[in-house]
Amino acid sequence: MITSIYLVRHGQTAWNKEEIFRGRTDIPLDETGLKQAELAGEYFKAMVIQGVYSSPLSRAWQTAEKISRFQNLSVQPLEGIIDMSFGNWEGHALQEIERIDPETYRQ
Repeated sequence: MITSIYLVRHGQTAWNKEEIFRGRTDIPLDETGLKQAELAGEYFKAMVIQGVYSSPLSRAWQTAEKISRFQNLSVQPLEGIIDMSFGNWEGHALQEIERIDPETYRQ
């Protein structure tokens, strides 16, 4: 028997749309992201899924809940898949980082 693992990226957030570094800052899905998550749930609806795991960040959790709902499963938190930290870059747009931290940006 072959085990399949599906990796699903969370839906859109306001910061995704504006190209702002998110990292571990907990930004929820926006209206578009909620629709995307619903569509992901629809996509997996007919599949047999044994478990749904998610980063504890709300954007990932909201997406996982839309998938798990069709499977009658509870989302299991998995700390190890939380987004990487962008440190003081979080909450800033790429263009802003280029201006306020040019040395690290160049690296």
